[in-house]
Amino acid sequence: MKNITVKQIMNNQPITLSTETITSVALDTLLDNNLTSAPVIDDNLRLIGFLSVHDVMVDLWCENYIPQEEQKVVDIMNRNVVSISSKETLVNVIEALSIDKEQLFPTTSMGYATSMTTLSLEERAKAMKVAKPQVLPVLEDGKLVGSISRLEVMRAVRPAYGNRLNVVNTDDRATA
Repeated sequence: MKNITVKQIMNNQPITLSTETITSVALDTLLDNNLTSAPVIDDNLRLIGFLSVHDVMVDLWCENYIPQEEQKVVDIMNRNVVSISSKETLVNVIEALSIDKEQLFPTTSMGYATSMTTLSLEERAKAMKVAKPQVLPVLEDGKLVGSISRLEVMRAVRPAYGNRLNVVNTDDRATA
């Protein structure tokens, strides 16, 4: 698991959007592909934003549930995008998607602990609430080369749990 890289498990053909795409068309693209988000790129494959259904819902709420006509992706996309390198390891991706070190190790900028607890590291990690992206754009030399979701991470992690078991549903046994 430690030797697996993002490049080996990422989706190397992600659905992307343009800043000039009309919001309704972007929504259709997401829905048609069973996606909740997509990277927004320029003509040179440079990542310039990310659009999620959350962004659309927040905008809809802000607009009193009346969508703006001819609104474009650029108007509502998130420009503060967390991305990951294609060379990053699977272990680092798991940590990036699941652990908030500032919550786990609360300290001041000078390194002083801001809270003391008797909970173990494992207990603190399992109790923390982390707001991390479901999908990360993958970059190589500043260009979008793919995306990686929590599902792709779990597909790569699954073999560590051993062989797949064939579970027999108790309802199926009764009719056999």
